[in-house]
Amino acid sequence: MALPALALGWLLVASAPAVKYKASARVESVVRTRLLTEQGSAVLADVIIAPRLDSVLYTNLLEVKFSYEPQFLMRQAVQKPTLEILQSVYARADYKIRRDLTLLAVHTTTYGAFPLEGIGGGVGTGSTPTNPGARAIDPSSAYVYTETAVGFLTSLGIKRLSVGGTLGWVVNGLVVGETRPVKRGDASYPQQRYPELRLQSFYGATRRDYFTLSLYGRDVSFSTGHRDSILQFSPGVQHLFSPLVDLSVEPGIAVGRVYPRRPDRLPEDVVMPILETTLNTPVPLGNHWPVKAKVRARYLPYMDPLTTELIPRADVGVDLEWKGRREAKVLGKVRYAHPLTSGIHRTDAEFKTELEVLHPLPNSRYLYVQGKGQLTWTKHLVLSSNPVVQWYTSVGLVVRYDRGRL
Repeated sequence: MALPALALGWLLVASAPAVKYKASARVESVVRTRLLTEQGSAVLADVIIAPRLDSVLYTNLLEVKFSYEPQFLMRQAVQKPTLEILQSVYARADYKIRRDLTLLAVHTTTYGAFPLEGIGGGVGTGSTPTNPGARAIDPSSAYVYTETAVGFLTSLGIKRLSVGGTLGWVVNGLVVGETRPVKRGDASYPQQRYPELRLQSFYGATRRDYFTLSLYGRDVSFSTGHRDSILQFSPGVQHLFSPLVDLSVEPGIAVGRVYPRRPDRLPEDVVMPILETTLNTPVPLGNHWPVKAKVRARYLPYMDPLTTELIPRADVGVDLEWKGRREAKVLGKVRYAHPLTSGIHRTDAEFKTELEVLHPLPNSRYLYVQGKGQLTWTKHLVLSSNPVVQWYTSVGLVVRYDRGRL
């Protein structure tokens, strides 16, 4: 009896899905400039407590990823400190129907008070800087970003070919979105709701040369009554000079249609050329773990989240990344963007730089020290006639615990 029971137990354990998980938590002390939703002191101090759980469940055909992170923000307000919560959930499931076809489903939601780095993610924007003359908005106004998408990955039975695509629905902005056009001095922008289509393919013509094809489209409805539609088509080529150095060039065209809120204005058609170039290369710094650099220049249509205008914009950026033992890393980013238009946005510009350092403490397996810094310089016709600056620094302690079985 003992031998059959032992065999049955072994079969049950062997057939159970494998699970890996990572539990972590961080505590950050933040010094920053005030947000658009705040008034009072020009420099504020905050504390962030953020536990996080990452897990992966997988079998031969199915892989499910799940992440959950609540952020408890003890934020200095105008009169007294406040406690606000920002919750983020991410889930993804990949199911392999056959060897060359995988179906996937993705859902992510961020909900709660305004993030410290800005009032939320506009389309193509980073943090939005403060404006001392801005109209005050209730700091407890809730912000939401949610995206649900389904898609596929396949090779169509062709060697060296990879094709993937997703179709999703996105809601981004204040839960109670603005219902009128934004005017100068306003701190918020309209809520956005839109379907989003992404399709991308890679074909390896040789070991060093790849042909790419990208299709991206969305139809954005704003809570102010405006509506913008855009479809981008970009064939491209990527060349690998070495396993660590590659260059990609993606020219293309974008067609769009703008539907104004006013009934006396007719819809306008938009046609724009687009171009994106990316260079990945190591930087000769360090003996064992070189610094990786990514240089990117783009000319793309940009949907301004404040005025809802669809305009051409160019941006250049450099990303630097160094990774060492035990997940030690240093990340640096520099971005500059400027609209290339003769319209109302012709004098707008944005500069942003970020730095993040994560290093394990000596004689400790689970403790890391973390430092962050961010500076944003923005000139926007709605915010102010003068450029405005937002900065953010933090020092924190991170605790991580990994466990699982393969």
